[in-house]
Amino acid sequence: MHTGRASWARWIATVLAVFGLSSFGMVVGLEPVAAAYPLSSVSLMGHGWGSGRGMGQWGALGYALQGWSYQQILEHFYGGTSMSMVGNPDIRVVITENDGNSVAVSSESPFSVAGISFAGGQAALMAYAGAPGQFDVFQGSSCDATTASSWSEVGTASNPVAVPSTQSQDAGTSQLLELCQGGGNRYYRGSIQAYDDDGSTRTINIVPLESYVQGVVPAESPAYWGTLGPSGPQGEPQGFQELEAQAVAARSYVMSSLGEFGYADICDTSQCQEYPGVTDENQLTDLAVADTAGEVLVMGNGSVARTEYSSSTGGYTAGGAFPAVVDAGDSVCVPSACNENHLWHVQVPVSAIQAAYPSIGTLSALDVTARNGYGDWGGRVEEMTVQGSAGSVQVTGDEFAADLGLLSNWFTVTSTPSGGVEGYWEASSSGSVYAFGDAPTEGSLAGTTLPSPIVAMGSEERRVGYWLAGANGSVYAFGDAPTEGSLAGTTLPSPIVAMAADPSGKGYWLAGANGSVYAFGFTTSAGGFGPAGIHHVATSIAATPNGHGYLVAARGGSVESFGDAPQFGDAAENPTPPSAPIIAVVAYS
Repeated sequence: MHTGRASWARWIATVLAVFGLSSFGMVVGLEPVAAAYPLSSVSLMGHGWGSGRGMGQWGALGYALQGWSYQQILEHFYGGTSMSMVGNPDIRVVITENDGNSVAVSSESPFSVAGISFAGGQAALMAYAGAPGQFDVFQGSSCDATTASSWSEVGTASNPVAVPSTQSQDAGTSQLLELCQGGGNRYYRGSIQAYDDDGSTRTINIVPLESYVQGVVPAESPAYWGTLGPSGPQGEPQGFQELEAQAVAARSYVMSSLGEFGYADICDTSQCQEYPGVTDENQLTDLAVADTAGEVLVMGNGSVARTEYSSSTGGYTAGGAFPAVVDAGDSVCVPSACNENHLWHVQVPVSAIQAAYPSIGTLSALDVTARNGYGDWGGRVEEMTVQGSAGSVQVTGDEFAADLGLLSNWFTVTSTPSGGVEGYWEASSSGSVYAFGDAPTEGSLAGTTLPSPIVAMGSEERRVGYWLAGANGSVYAFGDAPTEGSLAGTTLPSPIVAMAADPSGKGYWLAGANGSVYAFGFTTSAGGFGPAGIHHVATSIAATPNGHGYLVAARGGSVESFGDAPQFGDAAENPTPPSAPIIAVVAYS
């Protein structure tokens, strides 16, 4: 039976009256159904890549390029520690890619397995024999031997160890052991053991500490960073200090992990620290290891510090075992080394969130309920609620980041009714700056006698700050916007009319009325145009999203493209040219 809304309401009132209740005093125990998320994806803005605990590798590079020594870098990130020395003990590294497989090794030089000699070029296969700790040892012609008939049994041993002809830290690959892994072979310093872990075969690289660190450093920090910057401490380029800081951090980390796996001290992946054997070894990183040989960081009680590190802190470390600190080096951006993860953006499909948390039904909202208090937006997400039509789930920031593949747990939702805009600034020709919304007032030129009026303002997402540009080419920086240079004191062929900040944070461009473009910071000038009458007077400049080019518009409607900026035509080409001056160009992406 169909009942109209009015008659249904009268029926409810009648029932309530029978029980002496008023509809106005009625409490309903049902919550309204949450509205579905209004977009197909959730826009997030975030900082950093990784846990943010301890040292940030990009931050360490940034500080190194500011002239810091590796000792200063370590002191900054690992507060409460001091430097100490250790010897060169053997480290047991589990080669996780070969877990569960028989262990096959070869070498171009003679080697031995459990005392059994093998000639250079031969291979040894250690296969679990079924009894605790027992392995059958086979001899083959090479790593490429793939059939059972290619191997002949030469002995049985307990957790056998393959030993190379030399343990020298600078031995070439022809003297090292090669772990045979079906096309993914790798060379390792030290020895290689087949180990029985309750019936599962483990592959263990037994390697001297310094040789191990020699393999870790270039796998964790790009060796070329050591070539960046002018001459610094020790007569090496400034970037070399980051490699030395990495060496001490890697050495300390493994020394704090001894015995952690029982059968091994540490693994060879990013779950511990990257160690691909000698694959990435480099003369620069070898030198960084040698210069810091034996150096580790220790806590106040004398124990070796567990020196965790990650790629990018985003500008503030996470705290934990070490005090949370500002990481001003993280926004480093120089030619060939620009941290693109200092600030990142991502679109997460609503469907992906619903798949990760199916109990919520249809997504309605993401609410951050707790942050750690350090940095933008209140810091890293500690707790959050994922709300939906069928219910909600509480997760940590770490869990949400892992479930959705985010770079870190430091993020904020920007797909809001405001489009992600939290405020804005206005600037006057006198240099006054007015802040609205959440935009902070970082300073102004109000009350200052200026040599020329302010004609442009620039800002970019990587920084909390802005620039003001004068008609004479002066540039004034506020907040954490760096002063990258200006044209103050220069005789210009025409006044400055516009400014554009490089979206990737490398610097900015100034555009003159005559179409000249001037680049500052680590941006480059891709060209400009010369004057050709009043209709070719430049009025505006807009950067491409990747910062590799720009567009310059002129009052007559022409748009000139430079660098990687495409050319799609302009208003000057219209059958009916603009009757009023063109005053701006904005890039769409």
